[in-house]
Amino acid sequence: MLQPGRMDEPLSWDLPYVSEDSATRNTQFLRLHAAPQVEGGLVHGTVVVLHGGYWKNRFGLDDEYGNAGTKSLGPFFLARGFSVVEVEYRRRDHAGGGWPGTNQDVLTAIHYLCRLSEEVLESDDSLLLAAKKSLRPEKLVLLGHSAGGCLAIWAGHHLHATGIRPLVVAAAPVADLIRGHELRVSDEGDAVERYMKQKPVGPGLEEYQQASPAALLPVTFPLCVIYGEKDSDVPPKLVRAYAQEALRRSKAELVSILAIPTADHFDIVNAKTEVWLRHVVPNIAEMVGKHFGDAAALALR
Repeated sequence: MLQPGRMDEPLSWDLPYVSEDSATRNTQFLRLHAAPQVEGGLVHGTVVVLHGGYWKNRFGLDDEYGNAGTKSLGPFFLARGFSVVEVEYRRRDHAGGGWPGTNQDVLTAIHYLCRLSEEVLESDDSLLLAAKKSLRPEKLVLLGHSAGGCLAIWAGHHLHATGIRPLVVAAAPVADLIRGHELRVSDEGDAVERYMKQKPVGPGLEEYQQASPAALLPVTFPLCVIYGEKDSDVPPKLVRAYAQEALRRSKAELVSILAIPTADHFDIVNAKTEVWLRHVVPNIAEMVGKHFGDAAALALR
């Protein structure tokens, strides 16, 4: 489905990554943005945005909160020569949503994305075809926020085993589900349990260990963990503990940590804030420069 966009919004297409006749196709699609305008046609990489919202149904693409707070990210990266895809996935109260369906949606969407650049349909117009051709599956950045940060890290572990090696930027990730359950994170205090559909006891403990990035350490892919010390949505101590453990147990060159004293939960994914421009972007630029080359880093700086 074509998204015509407004003057301040890029052209995009919503492409289902499951069969068209699926009852849940409106919650299982990726939003492919128009190809970035780059000199010489060289696209630096593809940024995959995974929104958060504690897996609640009311948070998602086109919600009243601006894609759960991540809406400014797509235009930011497009303007700097990166192609952009946003992933919509089933949340906890959708049919088949929550663990493990939500996680499987993310993997399915990314595998579909990796095939899209080679998929040409008779119905594709020149703009859609250019958008598909702009995808760089060999240069993926998974950028997840909050619950989406948890999904991004989890996907990083599983994609690496299939030969897809993304960079992962996890902003305020709910990266330890067992600790998150203990801390009763979210306004109602039941977000983790409702996503997992069980408590981390008995048989449920094994399920938590399969879903929680903290139980999957060490990481084998480049990971940047970003959080604000003034975050009142995902406790900084939860993110900090995961990040430090990831650094301790993984190769040092794979893990970087950015703690921003003045930032709250949404500053770190709002491309219009000073926090994003002065703190977050330089760290992402350093990461992509190391793995994608100097041109990609300079485009961000």
